[in-house]
Amino acid sequence: MHLKKFLSTLILVSISAQLYAYELGHGATLNDTLTVGGYFSSGFQSNEQKDTLTFDDVAVLAYGDINSRFSYLGELEAVGFYQKNFTDGSDGGTQKFHIERLYGDAWISDAFNIRFGKQITPIGYWNLEPINVLRDTTSNPLYSMLLFPKFLTGIDINGYIPQCDSTRYHLFGQSTHDMDEEYINIPNTHFYGLSLEHEFPSNISVGGSIGEFTPLNSKEKTRFIQANWKYDSQPLLLTAEGVIAKKEYSDSQNDYVRSGYLQSVYHFSNEHALIGRYEYYNDQHQNYTDNIGILGYSYRPLYPVSIKGEYQWHSQENLDCVLLSFSVLF
Repeated sequence: MHLKKFLSTLILVSISAQLYAYELGHGATLNDTLTVGGYFSSGFQSNEQKDTLTFDDVAVLAYGDINSRFSYLGELEAVGFYQKNFTDGSDGGTQKFHIERLYGDAWISDAFNIRFGKQITPIGYWNLEPINVLRDTTSNPLYSMLLFPKFLTGIDINGYIPQCDSTRYHLFGQSTHDMDEEYINIPNTHFYGLSLEHEFPSNISVGGSIGEFTPLNSKEKTRFIQANWKYDSQPLLLTAEGVIAKKEYSDSQNDYVRSGYLQSVYHFSNEHALIGRYEYYNDQHQNYTDNIGILGYSYRPLYPVSIKGEYQWHSQENLDCVLLSFSVLF
């Protein structure tokens, strides 16, 4: 029944889109200030425990420019929309939509912008690309999921450093509850940070971040330092990110979490790419360490349509798996 509702919704959206100026991947422009779009992702995972098919990341987007100085974006997303477990025959899911992003941009100048509302935390590369169809692999590095809040409900002052438009900065902070605390990896009411990135003429960019946050209903404070590096020269794209987080507890005990990844993407053409990634994750408090190797393939018949597959090797037992996904940006 959930699957039938999902397919019916897609058909209705497709019919409605014909009534407006529409281009796949760019949404339907309803008027001068409003464009509506969306995306969905489906995935299949197979490991020693089970085989599952999931319709995931069903989302609706609305965005536009109010005038030359103000723009906005809103995004609602349902995660785990429908799931089928082929191992035991069970199925289920939730059609509840959550606020993933809801923010406005006030453009004071080309070099100075204020973004306010719920937004992506401006750290590194991976976290800035939340939509599955635009990423190169189905899976996310543990680095991007467990070390800092992926979203913040607050303010991000960002722009380019004067006289140096190759260096971008973000000064961000949150001191309130998240707009939707069911939909954030680390709920908090205290999150502050600074990130910088510099682009060199040699197709290389280097950046880093520092910050601190306190999880909701916890006295544990986490401070982190992060670094990222990218080399982008077609057909090869190399990215690396790493973070060291220090967890400070009320009993004066400190623990460290270290994580990072190195990923290479080789584009044989605009449609085909081969991906390799190595990840490292070490949590001193949980006494947990994992080394992960990933080999994947990406096929894009059109840029807003992605078909991906990967195999994961883990140093932890029983975690090796196969992942396949199909995703579309409307």
